[in-house]
Amino acid sequence: MGRWLVTESRGITRWIAGILDEISSLQNDKGGEILEKCGRECAARGELLKGALETRRRARDKDDRDALFQAFKRNVYNTPNLSKEGEVITLVFEHCTCPLVEAGVDNPALCACTVGYTKAVFEALFERTVAVELEQTILRAAPVCVQRIRVIY
Repeated sequence: MGRWLVTESRGITRWIAGILDEISSLQNDKGGEILEKCGRECAARGELLKGALETRRRARDKDDRDALFQAFKRNVYNTPNLSKEGEVITLVFEHCTCPLVEAGVDNPALCACTVGYTKAVFEALFERTVAVELEQTILRAAPVCVQRIRVIY
């Protein structure tokens, strides 16, 4: 039975990789839009989004983005890899944390999924639309992933 699971897992991994190849070949960044929605769905099941919502709920001044960010960092995402300078939030990953990558799917199209995940978390925290720029990613041969997050007024 264990052998079947390993074989089935490899088959699923190849199947997902094929789907990602097709999605990433769509015109006009439609593939990126699809994967961003997938990332938002992934975030909806995660602890970071719940933490962002709880941080916002507890905040005295829900318009003070600096205080919201500091509370989120202190209580939910306590790592030196999350920082804020002025209006720009920087998030650095030293390894890819995507469960699909951990399962063996290493398609750079998944980075668009991460954009959706990050947007969902920070839009919940600030209750504002955010822009996420992927400065570099591990799946695109960089040593680390770097995201720049900006609140859109």
